[in-house]
Amino acid sequence: MKRTNWIGLLLIGCLPLTAQANVVLVETSDAGWYNDSIGTVLNLSNTGVDDANAYFPVNNDSSTSFATAPDLSAADSVLGDWLNDPLGTATTKAEWTYESAIPNAWTPGTEVAVMYQFDTLGATNVVASFGVDNGIFAWLDGVYLGGARAGGSYFLGEHVFNIGDLSAGTHFLQILLEDHGGSNGYAVEITADEFIPGPPPSVPAPAPLGLLLLGLAGLLLRKRV
Repeated sequence: MKRTNWIGLLLIGCLPLTAQANVVLVETSDAGWYNDSIGTVLNLSNTGVDDANAYFPVNNDSSTSFATAPDLSAADSVLGDWLNDPLGTATTKAEWTYESAIPNAWTPGTEVAVMYQFDTLGATNVVASFGVDNGIFAWLDGVYLGGARAGGSYFLGEHVFNIGDLSAGTHFLQILLEDHGGSNGYAVEITADEFIPGPPPSVPAPAPLGLLLLGLAGLLLRKRV
């Protein structure tokens, strides 16, 4: 009869589990805040000419990246203070709508803005992967992450932003999608090694200790009377 090595099995069971499955936080068909009222007001806003350096070109489809954030002031009237006060802006400006699924295509030749909200007690190694025809700019809680444009069609992994860990609280990933062609498209997948949803359900606070003691004293006095 084959003998079972119980000591070996116990030792294996005590080893730490290092492998950790990714949690998908957002995919293309998921909900988010959406603003398709920008139109073409940003076209050539930073250069005035239709070249590779233009954040929002009219025809130029060269592949490039942008280390500094674009000036979006020309679209302030429709975007509002979306980078500094995302939730307040989204819930008060009519141009922002909460969509059950973010459209993966929009009016060609225009720009649109999207916000994803994360309420968490903590998250680790958050990575946002996008595919966009033609370009994308991204911020986390109003802090610029980067921007890029690529020729051809779109595919997941075309643009990747390593966000890192998210502290407990509410966070917003704010993105602006740039298009200047006859067609466009959008895909997204945001993952984390660990994501703890939050905030937890509110629990009624216990009565202060002084009130409890006063109540007990009152009961004792009533019993003596």
